[in-house]
Amino acid sequence: MPNAKGWRTRNEMMDTGAACFIPDAPGALTGRWQGSPPEDGIMLTRGRCAELGAPVKDREYPVVFIYRVQTKDDYRYVPFYHRQAHEINRKKTNYLEERVLQRRENEEVGKGDPSDILEA
Repeated sequence: MPNAKGWRTRNEMMDTGAACFIPDAPGALTGRWQGSPPEDGIMLTRGRCAELGAPVKDREYPVVFIYRVQTKDDYRYVPFYHRQAHEINRKKTNYLEERVLQRRENEEVGKGDPSDILEA
């Protein structure tokens, strides 16, 4: 059962079948995926979904988890929810979120820059 923040243990995360990102180091944007994340849109936390005008619905399940190395207990897997660009208020996105959305849009029309390896 998730903790008060909605984070899960390793076994709980594995039971969902969702993809999981394991960063190379605390706070790193590089690492490895276990499973396949969605190829379009952006993955956001529950709080960030609400801030951007696309709150998580009842019974909506996370599509990916991100492993938090810094956490001291067993609840180290943070749930993220999938949103398309048209579902969120892009005037409220930060630089990193906007960069991910632009990269995804470029990939859709075949203009992706191979040197830009940033993943959300």
